[in-house]
Parts: sequence; structure tokens; C-alpha cells
Amino acid sequence: MNVTDFFQEKFNTQRDQWEKSLRSELKADEIGTKAHKKSAEGSWPTLSLEAPVTHQLRPAESWKKAAQTYVRLTDAGQNHLHEDLEAGVRVFFFEKDFLEEESFKKITGILSAHKDAKDIVVVLLGDKKIPHGKTSLRIIDEEKMILGRGVMAPGGNNIQELASIAHGLVTRFPENEIEIGVFLDSQFFRNIAKVRAARLLALKVLEEYGVKKDITVVGLTSFRDWTLYERYSNLLRNDVSVASGLIGGCDFVQSAGYQALFELETNESPTEHSERSRRMARNTSHILSLESTLGVVEDAGFGSYHLESLTEEYAREAWALMQKILPLSDKEVSEFFMKETIKVREERQKNFAMRKHVLAGVNDFPDVTDKLQLKSLPVPRFYRTGRSFEDLRLKMESAPKKPTVYLGVFGDYAALNARINFVKNYFELLGLKVTDPHNATLDKEEFEKLSTSRSEEFFVLISSDDQYESLSSLPYKAKEKYLAGKTQMSGFTNLFTGQNVQDILTGIVERWGNK
Repeated sequence: MNVTDFFQEKFNTQRDQWEKSLRSELKADEIGTKAHKKSAEGSWPTLSLEAPVTHQLRPAESWKKAAQTYVRLTDAGQNHLHEDLEAGVRVFFFEKDFLEEESFKKITGILSAHKDAKDIVVVLLGDKKIPHGKTSLRIIDEEKMILGRGVMAPGGNNIQELASIAHGLVTRFPENEIEIGVFLDSQFFRNIAKVRAARLLALKVLEEYGVKKDITVVGLTSFRDWTLYERYSNLLRNDVSVASGLIGGCDFVQSAGYQALFELETNESPTEHSERSRRMARNTSHILSLESTLGVVEDAGFGSYHLESLTEEYAREAWALMQKILPLSDKEVSEFFMKETIKVREERQKNFAMRKHVLAGVNDFPDVTDKLQLKSLPVPRFYRTGRSFEDLRLKMESAPKKPTVYLGVFGDYAALNARINFVKNYFELLGLKVTDPHNATLDKEEFEKLSTSRSEEFFVLISSDDQYESLSSLPYKAKEKYLAGKTQMSGFTNLFTGQNVQDILTGIVERWGNK
């Protein structure tokens, strides 16, 4: 198998004419093809009119089927199955690690008794073995699916996941239908390209084997960027993953409630959230599939040069990586991916610590009133980007005495507003109370009285760079002193854009978290 013949398709006249017109409008010949960005996920084009081919894929046939996710389903909670069935849910995702064989028999009994049982799909996720038995339901078990969980769980990127899928397709070629699982996160366009690339890889393998088989692509929720703090933000992350899965052409797309992460990682499942979480997961499928009709358009990504180019890039690089690992033993493949995913994870974590990669509510834009009320974070089931910041905030949340912060502003308050908001955000990441005076002074005597009269443990000096030298000789009473900007002042810790935020917050927690 080689890469060179992966995409072969000739352009027709209509496409050529359309491209010529588009080039003229965008002045693309002047722009060139240099616009690429790089991240932990690899290189990706921001504008490309140079994709040599397009690939139209068949539409998913099951887009009308709303989906629901169950993590911890008690016997009493099985009544929810009836509610969801009546509300139009036809695709059910269950976490096998929290499921007992007897409970699964009751679940299949309830689903099989429904009038639309032949249309119901059950997707079982996890490593635990659950006997299926004979049933009229369609059951998709991760045990037989081709997916890259072993790459994504430790923090791998999209190319590595697709290469793992391609390797699985070649080495574990299914006897019957091909069932592929693709993890979807909050990277909207990359999700679409990844789903399309996964289907193209499967088509390529079928072509190499010279056989025809049905291909089912299941979009799975990647909880990597989900958060415990700001749990309602998970609603939006779920919206993005479901929408991109539908547009990308998944046959079934998992929709998870914003509370699902708590159920996966903790024993907390308050009724207040579990009921609303489940309902919103269901409504997400309804709104995006039925109201927004995202599943109606045949291959909605077809013709988009950004998506076509990114799809091709993903598929080519994944195919090349698959060829590299194909001669290796299973153990060697596992070791290879573990080594490579660690590199990706470390880069991603570094970007997160420096806020080049933002998770709303965790390393930026926090809700200072949000409380988890957990003693500690449990052992992780998989890599999650936000855990490092969540752990710091949780330790500070349980501290006997939390320091308070005062912002001392010298100069023009309006002109310093960006620095004020930056610093306030900084300390609120730990849930600390920050006092913003909402005014400033240009009188040094008045500012000196302010700096010695405040009782807060932290004092943050905020001014313009040219003023800091004149303020350095003033006395400051606070136990810890910070300065907004890169100007060096004795006794002050600098806070500025681009520094390792996690390191600064870790130091604060180490000094105050156990007091």
C-alpha cells in the first residue's frame, strides 16, 4: 500500500471554472499557499485553494436518530429509558465499566419491547465484557469497533488517532460491517475533517483488499477538554462535537450531558444536575438534527477548500504513519504510540499552562463563585487537559484560610483596564477574592497611604511601565506583592502575558493551600 495513489480524481470543467472565478475574487494568486498554522494537533491550512482533489462521501442515513449517553444508570434510573424513548431517542450509549450484566439484560428488555426496536442502536463503550445474547436491537460494542482510544486516552493527536484506526483496519480487518469510532472534541473544523478522513481511510483499505463492505462511523465524545469547574460550558462543547459529527458524516453521534464528566470521574451525581444534564443531551440531538437539519445536506464539507485540504492532509499523514508501524508487533506499536503521545501531551499541557490553549472557566475567564465541594480529584480514567488547574483550585478551595487580593492602580484607570482585567482573571483562577477599586490615582502620597493601609494578603501594583521606577521606593505592607508587566522591581513577582501561569499558581497553592 502506498500514499501516492490515495487520492485520484480529475476535475471537471465546472469545477475549473468555479475555481478560476473564486481565485479572482479572493486574489488567491497574490496570497499564495503559505498560510498554515501549527499546534499540538499538527499543521493545518488556514486558507488553501491548492487541494488537488475533492471527495464526496455518501450521507449518513441515521441522522434523525437522537442520541443519549448513560454513565451510571441505577435500577431506579431505568425509568429514564422510557422517557427518552418517548422523547425520540433511538441511539443509546452506555459505559460498560459502570454496567452489570443483569442491569444490561433489563435495559435491552426495555428497549426491545419498544415499538421501534428495529431502529434502536445500542453502543457499548469501554473494555468490560458484557454478553449481548440474541436481541432485535443493533448493538455496536467497542470490543469489535476500530477506534483509537489507546492513542486518545493518554493525550494523542488526530493524526495518531487516524493512524491507529488505519492500522486496526489493516490488522483486524472485520469479517462483516466495518464499525469505526472517531473521538470528537471542541475543535469544530478539525472534527469534520477527521470524520471524513476516517471514512476515506476505510474506503482505501477496502479498495486494497478488493472487497465491498458497509462502513459505519460513530462519533464519540472526547472528554479531554471537558471540565469539572464551569460544568455548564460542557453543554457548548457537546454542541460543537455533535454538530461537527453530523456535518462530517457520522452515522451515529454521541450526545453527552454536561454532568457526564462528574459521573465518569466522581461519585457526585446530584438530581438537580443529572436530570437537566440528561435532558439537554437529548435536546442537543433534536435541535441539531431536526431544527438545524445538519444531517440533511449530503456531505456538507464537500467543496470547502479548507475542509478538503485538511481532510486530505489528515488522511495522507495518517496513512504514512500507519505504514511506518505496520511491520511492528502489537507490543512495539503500543510502545511507539505511548512514546509519541507523551510528546503531544506535554506540548499541549505546556500550551495550556501558558494559556496559548484556553479552556473557558479553568485557565481563563473563571467563575470565582463556582465550587466543586470535592475533597480531591480521583485518579484519572484518561488524560484531561484541565485537571492540572482544577487540582490547584480545588486545593485552594479547601484551604483553611484563602488569601485576598487588592489591585493598586496608579495612573489612568481606563488606559490600564486591560492589565486590570488580566490580573483579576489571574487570581480568580484559584477562586480568590479580588478587590478592584474601580478607580485610580496619580498622587504618590495618596497611593503610599493606600499601599500601607490595605489588609489584603496580596497587593498587585498596576501602572504603566514608565511609572514603576518611581513607585519602587514606596513601602508595601502586603505579605506577597505582584506587578502587572515585565518591569523588574525588588520584592515583586511579575505577571504578564505569555508566562507559565500554572507555575505561578502552583507556588501560591504550595504557600497557602495548607495554611
